[in-house]
Amino acid sequence: MRKIIFLSLLMVGISCVGQTRKSVTIAVAENHDNATKHLSCDEKLRQLVLSCANFKTLFNRKTMCAEIEEKRQNGVYSIRLYAKEHGANSESTQGWLLLDTKNRLLKDVTFDPEAPIILRYDEGKYEDYVANCLGIKGFSAKHESVEDLLHQLPMLPLPLEYSYDFIMDKGGTAVPDKALMPLLESCVDSETDLMDCHVAQLPAVDGYRVFIICGRDQIGEGRFFLCSLDKNNKLTDKLLIYMARTIRWKGKEDNSYLHFKINDGGQITLHKTVIHNEKELVIGSKHYQLKGGKFCSLLIEARHVQNKISLN
Repeated sequence: MRKIIFLSLLMVGISCVGQTRKSVTIAVAENHDNATKHLSCDEKLRQLVLSCANFKTLFNRKTMCAEIEEKRQNGVYSIRLYAKEHGANSESTQGWLLLDTKNRLLKDVTFDPEAPIILRYDEGKYEDYVANCLGIKGFSAKHESVEDLLHQLPMLPLPLEYSYDFIMDKGGTAVPDKALMPLLESCVDSETDLMDCHVAQLPAVDGYRVFIICGRDQIGEGRFFLCSLDKNNKLTDKLLIYMARTIRWKGKEDNSYLHFKINDGGQITLHKTVIHNEKELVIGSKHYQLKGGKFCSLLIEARHVQNKISLN
């Protein structure tokens, strides 16, 4: 009888502990939600800035603060980044951003206002801040769908090959709608600046849409990418096809660049070319084939086939 009573009390105790833990978990989750809802607008702005994958600062992120410094025309806001120093009313400015709500852009103008860095922000934090702190409701409905905007881009015929004129003029491409910038940012790397970029469609391969994105690096040299999108306009792969830089070659500082050629079957050839003693020399080549939305190295595929033959 005592054993039965003891077991019953033990089961009741375990049940109470389980319910207590569940209640604590629910309470913590509710407290977190409430804390998020009751964040100040300056703190939401700070978290929006810190959510940007390509945001860089020389200062301590933990002590960084953010505030709207000025409201400008056409839905543009000037943002000041600062830190509070020791002493009353003592602050130090650490950077400047521009929030363009009309075009859904957040730009870092700290280092060069003429060539700002377009920041890749968290969509949820952006929408929360713009809607609940700036009072801009339903702003996303003003834009055409991504599908419509992509469809409006010009189509470049293939084959397409590097030429000095194309690098300079980007003939046959167009400046994209600003609403496409979040998608285009995902199609390039952190070294590529898409300010004043140009974009065009290329013929689809295996049901995947292909685009060429013409940006530039931080010193103004061209930096071009191919990107592949699936039927839902989700990025499946990207490939750097053009860049230019100075390298050391045979004891001299020489200019180099990638010479690209894209044929009508989705095959891409990249020649690493150096200009040495006023002559263009190919010092390396890579070949790719777009298959299933991926830019596959033909060298890797050739080795795979060779290994299969060897095993047989």
